[in-house]
Amino acid sequence: MESSADSQRQLVIGGAGAVAALLLGLATTWAIKDYNAYIALGPGGPPNNFFGWAIVNIAVRPFCSTKAKATFTDDYPKHGAHNNIESLPRRRGPRASVAGLVPHRQVTQRAPETMRTRVSSYERHHDALFVAEKLLNESAMHLPKAASMAKGELGHHHEDLSMHLYLSPADARQVIEKGWGERHRLSVPTNTWFRHRYGIGDTYLMIYGPRNEEEMEALRTILESSIRFMTGRNVNALEWRS
Repeated sequence: MESSADSQRQLVIGGAGAVAALLLGLATTWAIKDYNAYIALGPGGPPNNFFGWAIVNIAVRPFCSTKAKATFTDDYPKHGAHNNIESLPRRRGPRASVAGLVPHRQVTQRAPETMRTRVSSYERHHDALFVAEKLLNESAMHLPKAASMAKGELGHHHEDLSMHLYLSPADARQVIEKGWGERHRLSVPTNTWFRHRYGIGDTYLMIYGPRNEEEMEALRTILESSIRFMTGRNVNALEWRS
């Protein structure tokens, strides 16, 4: 006849096994869902396969902020934004949905096909925008830390005309609070342990793709401010070209 202690031990073991099975099932379900979401984002950064997905979850995710922190602006100054950024209206409607870590992509409110061929004169022949190497070498002490940290890249555009861009801290606050963009998940405040991982500074933003001509003008304003911040120089008005 089993003792009371043996019965209790079996109950504990059985309960622990049930909990472990439940946790394993939940983890498997999450992993399958997250893997499919990663593949759906397409190429960009790590390989678009299981190996790339594993890299992101092991080497990138631990250093990322949560989705809720993507619109956090308390670490940015309230004053000091450029006048053209101060004058930006609020973006209409809800924010676009953004998914992924690397790649990091806008997945709703995508630009109409008729607008996806529009690029600025600065981007026409390049996927990314860079500070000139000569300027980086000769004026590094006068440029923001982000310029050297990003190896001169101030940003790049995606097929849907959304963009990853660096802005000044004060401009970044205005852009986020007016609904034009959000932080990259690796763009964490400078007072955190995991700041500047993978060469990404605290004002690296996802700028939502424009849905109409009015929003194209807003994107122009934001892009001009990014160039001004990263080069330390005034910039001529950008022209959109087809």
